[in-house]
Amino acid sequence: MYQVIGLTKTLSAFAITCLAVFLLLNFHNLQALLDGPLQGLQRPVMSAVWWGSIVFYVLGETPLFVWLCRAPLIRKFLPPIDGEWDVQLQSNWGVMQKWLGQGDGALLHAVQGRVKIKARFSRVQMEFVSESRYSDSKTISVSVRPSEQMGLIELNYMYVNYTQVPVATDTNTHTGAARVFVKERGEGLVMEGTYFTDRKWTEGLNTAGTITFTRSA
Repeated sequence: MYQVIGLTKTLSAFAITCLAVFLLLNFHNLQALLDGPLQGLQRPVMSAVWWGSIVFYVLGETPLFVWLCRAPLIRKFLPPIDGEWDVQLQSNWGVMQKWLGQGDGALLHAVQGRVKIKARFSRVQMEFVSESRYSDSKTISVSVRPSEQMGLIELNYMYVNYTQVPVATDTNTHTGAARVFVKERGEGLVMEGTYFTDRKWTEGLNTAGTITFTRSA
């Protein structure tokens, strides 16, 4: 999630945290430290960095981060995407079936599933399971960043899909990618975007479509 504010602002936030800890720990003898030799500052500074690191870890890498992201001011920059989401994919597989002589291609192919997202300041992990239990997916790369074109936060990810018993037009594994935008809807969030896969691409059977995340009830 740190990609939303960038590395420079992340380092600045860490420095401010360490400074605040330094002032808090040395409030009563601050003037003496500043008037004394520089060597006298070494231990207090190292202690502040140590405790600042702990504070930064607790706030960013534990479930406390999930709660912080729900705060009205913070959620504008770090959206609360952690948790379970209902997912609907609208695939162009119906068009592909027409090419295979299996339909008229009039309808998009709908797939329902559920995604579990674990979001922390330094990383985001996602797991997808289809409603039919036909396949499941795990992400291999995830980034969350501001979209300059859309003025929204966007979630970009690549994943590997695993299928135990694939049909003739499918494979045991394939990779895919998606780009979805985080949007405010009412009092909650929704994520909408597009995805594509490399499923049997050598035979022209790779798929693409739209994807929508809504918060699970």
